[in-house]
Order: sequence, then C-alpha cells, then structure tokens
Amino acid sequence: MKIGKAKYGFTTRKYFKLKDGEALYRILPPLGNLADDGRWSVYYSVHYGYKNTTGKPRAFQSPEVTNRQTKMVEVPDAANDRIKKLKAELEKAKTAGNKPMIDKLTQLVGGQKPMYNLDRNHYMNVIDPQGNIGVLKLRHKAKVMLDAQIRKLRESGVDPLSIDNGRFFVFTRSGMGNETSFQVEVAQEKLMVTGVGEVKRDIVHQLSKELIDRLDGEAAELDKLFKALSSEDVARIVNDSDLLTGTSKIVDEIFDTKSNSSASSEEVYEDEDEDVSLTQVVAAASAPTQTITEIPKVVASEVIPAKTESKSVSNVEVLSSPTKTTSQQVSDVSDDEFLKSLGL
Repeated sequence: MKIGKAKYGFTTRKYFKLKDGEALYRILPPLGNLADDGRWSVYYSVHYGYKNTTGKPRAFQSPEVTNRQTKMVEVPDAANDRIKKLKAELEKAKTAGNKPMIDKLTQLVGGQKPMYNLDRNHYMNVIDPQGNIGVLKLRHKAKVMLDAQIRKLRESGVDPLSIDNGRFFVFTRSGMGNETSFQVEVAQEKLMVTGVGEVKRDIVHQLSKELIDRLDGEAAELDKLFKALSSEDVARIVNDSDLLTGTSKIVDEIFDTKSNSSASSEEVYEDEDEDVSLTQVVAAASAPTQTITEIPKVVASEVIPAKTESKSVSNVEVLSSPTKTTSQQVSDVSDDEFLKSLGL
C-alpha cells in the first residue's frame, strides 16, 4: 500500500509571466500526469470574465474546435462568439463616434484589461533563481523562441530540462501591445581563467533532493490548470449570465456544487509574482567544470545571456490578463439602453 505525506494548511502556488525587461527561469522536466508522455508544457485557450453568484471569478477552457484545412468551426464557443460580437459593436461605436457606447464596450472587451478575455498561452513548471517553484505563462511566439534554444542545446548533446544537466534561460520582453517583442537566450556566466582570460559558460543546474521533494506540493499538474467544459455548458453560462457583470448561476452549478468541487481544476486568475531580474542570479564557481546544484540568493558574479543568431519576435498578439473587477457604469447611457442597443 502506497503511503503519502500529509499536507497541512493551504499552499498558494506561484505563477509567473514575462514583464518588461529580463527574467530568468529553469524549465522543469515533465512531471506528474505528463511524465510518461514527456510533455513539459501545455497550451490553453482560456476564458475569463464569468463569475459565480458570490462574485468569484471562474476561468474555463474554450471548447472551440476549428478544422485546420477548411477553417470552419466544428465545435462552437458561445463565449468567444460573445467577444467577437461585442468587439464588432465597439468598432461600430468608434466609427459613429458614440463615446458612451465606446466607454461601455471598452470595459467589456477593449483596453488592456477587458472583462471578457480569451487568453492563449503555454504553461510550464519552472524554478526561478531564488529557488521558487511555479508555473510560467508564455505567449506562443516566446515559446517558439524557447523551443529554438532547446533544439540547439539538444543538437549539442545537452538536455536542458534534465534533472542533472538543466539550463537557465534568459527571457527578455520589451514594447507594448502589437509592438511587444521577445528574446530567449541560454543563461551564461563570465569566468576568469588563469592563462586564458575571460571565458563564458552555461549555467548548469541540477535538481537537488530538497527541490525534488518540494515538487509534489509546489509544482502544478499542467493538464489540470483549467476546467474543460462542453460547448453546451459554455452556451448555458453565456446565455444565463449578466452581460455587465459576467455573473451566472450556471457557474455555481458547474463549478461550485459539492459534486463538482472536487473535480474542479486549479484557478489561475492573475500572476502574483514579479519576474526575477537577471541581476539577481548568482553564478558560480571558481572552476569551469563545477556544476551549480542550487541557485544561491546573493549575486556573486555577472551572468549574461548567450549570444546567438536568434532575432526578437515582434507583432505578438497581446491578450491582457484577466481582471477581477466588474464593469463600471457610464452615466451617459443607462444599462437598459446599452443592452437594448445590442439587441439583448
């Protein structure tokens, strides 16, 4: 009989996303349910904006399925249809110069933090330089750049996600909106070698027993981050919800009843932790052959990204993070008039 270790209290899982500047992360190998398949990241399209009747946000996966060849939607997504309709109405309002409608609709589907948002990202378990374990959220084009660096390392005989020979990656984000760009490089350190001078080497990271023991309680089951709903259930939520607040009793039924609560996935609403600056990393060692088994918390030497031929990726689709607040009211147009103008 398998005996587990008791867990006491509640542990808040850490979530990271890239902000302007540099951040350093070591990608963890495949864990938990995905270990046998070798999957170390999972891609999600996630809806935000819907709440239960107590006002608690409930995120869920988009059920939409599109035929890649015909581009036809085979499984509909009522929540995405709502977003598209509201965005179309926002464009109409802008064209007409209808400021009250623009203000209302911007709160729902415009600006940097709209209430309704379909957020598309890759998620992976990582460790930061301070030894914090958490989930990193990456835009697709940043993930493509990470994959390119991993491929180069593997071609040289290095598995950068392995237990004993892992690598840290320097993620750099700059710009805003459609001008956002990303770079990903292998983290390196500078060393002075007698008779040679200054040399650079990759920062090598080994998962210690202490870190491995923490994974069960601090790393995430990546295939369970967001609840998967049927197309029919998503339609029920949308049709029942208050457009201006996203509140729906169907959300209570699906997410919060006793029969469903144990099956609910983790709730990821906002990234609570600041990304770690590259200058917070400690490098290492006196001898070029030394392996860093844990990242110290004090800067000991300069760490730099490896120089490669990779170019930054611009024109990234920017989907803002979900907001926890309900839409504000615009006095120029009443809620009834607003809904009536949308045919709702």
